Amino acid sequence: MSFYVYQYLTESGLPYYIGKGSGRRIHRPHTKTTLPPIERRVIVKDNLSNDEAKNLEKHLITKYGRKIDGGILDNIKINQWACHTGWKHSDETKRKISHGNKGKIRTSEQRKNYKGSKTAEHAEKIRQANLGRPYDGRYLKMAETLRRRKWYTNGKTTMMVEPGRQPKGFVPGRKLYG
Repeated sequence: MSFYVYQYLTESGLPYYIGKGSGRRIHRPHTKTTLPPIERRVIVKDNLSNDEAKNLEKHLITKYGRKIDGGILDNIKINQWACHTGWKHSDETKRKISHGNKGKIRTSEQRKNYKGSKTAEHAEKIRQANLGRPYDGRYLKMAETLRRRKWYTNGKTTMMVEPGRQPKGFVPGRKLYG
């Protein structure tokens, strides 16, 4: 299978999203960013292997930077591949994280936030923001999409995809091997 790396451009010609895909991926809706008009959807490089495309995508995202890091891209992750189900940090990365956290003293407020608990005030703000929002069926659409998906594995990685769209070598199930 042949892959490509693409970018979505602003009206001024600057990229605001970098992605990797095959087939018609460049034209399919994304959950975290909007599709630009077709003339601002650009394939940067095509006829790449999966690994070549991943590396180029990562390079371009790092080059332009994500908005959450002070850059210009809407991308949330450096690349999506680090977050597949079953992915784990390498031992070296675990050591680096541990070393970076050694000696840090966190306040009780930081610890509370770190655990992901939200305050009653935060929950109320979310509730207020959603009051009066017109019902548009978005949750039914999301539920229908998730209902169609099934788990597939190749023994080392698992992923949830629609039947018939699983990568080559993947079979139904979630079992991982050593």
